[in-house]
Amino acid sequence: MKELILELASYAAPSGTESNIQEALLKHVRDVADEAFVDTLGNVIATKHGHGPHVVLAAHADEAGIMAIHIDESGYIRIISVGDVKPASLIGRHVQFTQGITGVVGVEDKVKLQDLAMDHLYVDIGAADESEANAKVRIGDEAVVLEPVVQLGDTRLAGRALDNRVGCAIAIEAFKRAAADGAHVSVVFTAQQAVGARGAKTAAFRLHPDLALIVDAVPAGDMPSAPRMELKLGKGPAVKIMDGTAVVPLDVKNHLIDSAAQAGIDVQYEVWPRGLSDAGAIQLSTDGIPVGGVSYPARYLGGPSTVVDLNDASDCANLIVAAIRNKMAAQ
Repeated sequence: MKELILELASYAAPSGTESNIQEALLKHVRDVADEAFVDTLGNVIATKHGHGPHVVLAAHADEAGIMAIHIDESGYIRIISVGDVKPASLIGRHVQFTQGITGVVGVEDKVKLQDLAMDHLYVDIGAADESEANAKVRIGDEAVVLEPVVQLGDTRLAGRALDNRVGCAIAIEAFKRAAADGAHVSVVFTAQQAVGARGAKTAAFRLHPDLALIVDAVPAGDMPSAPRMELKLGKGPAVKIMDGTAVVPLDVKNHLIDSAAQAGIDVQYEVWPRGLSDAGAIQLSTDGIPVGGVSYPARYLGGPSTVVDLNDASDCANLIVAAIRNKMAAQ
C-alpha cells in the first residue's frame, strides 16, 4: 500500500489534467478487469463482472491546484485557485506547472494576512519579461505545490496529493480483492472532483450501480485547537454518516458498521457538514443510487501537506472488501 501511494502521489494532476495520471491508474487495474477505459470526462473506469449486486468504488484522482490567468510585462504570472486552495498556504512555496516549469509564489507588499486573496499572489518563474514567461507558461496552465511525500514515524506519511491518492490506492486494493472473490465490482477514479464532482455524475450515469462507496479523505480533529471533528489518525476508517453533499441511507451506513464489526475492524464516524465529496453527485444520478463512504482521517486537509496513517488506509480496504462480501452473501 505504501509503495502504491508513493507512486500515485508523484503525479501532478490538478482538476482537468487527470490525463497525467490516467495510465498509471489503468496499469494497476487493467489486468484484473474485464474492461478498463478512460471516458469523455477523464474518469478512469474498470469493471469486473461477477456475482451479487454491482458495487462501484469511487475515488477522485484529481487534486486542487492553481491556474495561470495573466502574465504581466515583467513576466510575473497571476493565478487563481482550482479547488479549495488557501492563498496563505501558497506564500513562498515552490510550485510546478504540469508541463514541468517551476516557480516561487510571491505576495504583494503591505498586504495584511486577513485581507489576503489570490489577487495578491503571483508566480515568479525567473522570466526576464512577459515574452520569456509566455514562451514557458500559457494562460490556463495549471500547477501544484512541490511537496514530496515523506514518512513520519513508522506508519504515517506527509505530503502533497495524499488527498486523494491514498483513496485511489485503497480503491485499487479493494477492487482487486473483490474481483478475486468473484464480485461484480467497478472502480472509478473520478475527474474534476475538486471543482464540483463533475466526473462522478457522468460515471454513475454510465454504470448505474446497486451501491456506490466513496473512498476519500476526511479531516482529523486530533491536533491542538483543531476544528471539532471526532476523528483521529490511527483509530481506523471512518464510516460516512453525512457530508455537505449527501446523507447516507441508514441501511448502507448500518451495513458498513455491521461489516466492520464482523471483520473485527475498529471504525469511526464521519459527520462533516461542510465536506465536499463525490457522494451527492452519485446519489442524485439517474433515478437515485444508494451511496456510502469509507474515509481515512487526514490532518491539515486542504493544506499543501497532509498527514495520513497507513494502518487506516489498510483497514479502509479491509472494510470495503468485507462489505462487498456480505452483500454477495445476502443476495
